[in-house]
Amino acid sequence: MVQSQVSMFGVKKISLALCLILSLLIFAFIFLPKTPNQIKVSGTPLSSIRQSILTAVQATAAASTPKPKTATSSAYFIPKNYGRQINVPILMYHYIGANPNPGKDLARDNLSVTPELFEEQLNYLVSNGYHTISLDTLHAILMGTVPAPQKPIVLTFDDGYIDFYINAYPIIRRLDIHVTSFLPTGLIGTSYYMNWDQVKEIHSSGLVSFQAHTIHHANLPTLSLDQAKEEISQSKQTLEAILGVPINFFSYPYGTSNPALWKLVRESGFVGAVGTWTGRIESEGNLFNMPRIKIPGGLPLADFIRRI
Repeated sequence: MVQSQVSMFGVKKISLALCLILSLLIFAFIFLPKTPNQIKVSGTPLSSIRQSILTAVQATAAASTPKPKTATSSAYFIPKNYGRQINVPILMYHYIGANPNPGKDLARDNLSVTPELFEEQLNYLVSNGYHTISLDTLHAILMGTVPAPQKPIVLTFDDGYIDFYINAYPIIRRLDIHVTSFLPTGLIGTSYYMNWDQVKEIHSSGLVSFQAHTIHHANLPTLSLDQAKEEISQSKQTLEAILGVPINFFSYPYGTSNPALWKLVRESGFVGAVGTWTGRIESEGNLFNMPRIKIPGGLPLADFIRRI
């Protein structure tokens, strides 16, 4: 009650101040002469007085306007590299399957890699001496606790779509390679997504490391910090409860993040996170927004080779 009275008193003070300033402003414009640049009041040009009044009005109005506590209004921040650095491409996939509406859903056209192209790309990696590693292994390399293998590479898949289970997983299992899949936990079991039984089946193979991708595939910078924290921490806790293993890495939906979100991810117990900005140098400085290399649909093998 006391706090409410204090708040009301503060509002009244602001209102009185605005009224006084507006009165002075009206007086200045109506009653003073119309050639302000030629007149001085106590040695000060009238134009400067009027500008001061306008500035005061704007400042008072700004002070009385509440500002929402959001993560940030800007979505993309690129961290600076420092500390130990290593050249490791992290590939980013979404759909492994043909677009059911080609030409009509252009975004999906761009994200859909056919199973045939996907298998061709993986066969190239295997036959050319690339070692697919997990993000945990990449983190250990950056921390200096394990040596890097020859030609290390990380394969990541965002969103947990059903075509990962139908199309990608059989190829991964046949070629015996290791990949990472980021899951929005609240969408698993709904249309177009894998269900938890499929996730558990894949997890039992030891070939796929499932990691967190929020609960609802939320665009985190548009949320309050409390909402963002829930999306981040609860997705980790859900995966750990279902899979029974530590969940150490996070993927920002849409690749949007900022330093405040990096801090939330770290405080939630993750040891690293990936974004969608392009790069291949992983370092201690970008651990909470590591770059990846997007693999779009329809990419010829020669172009795939150039990207990695």
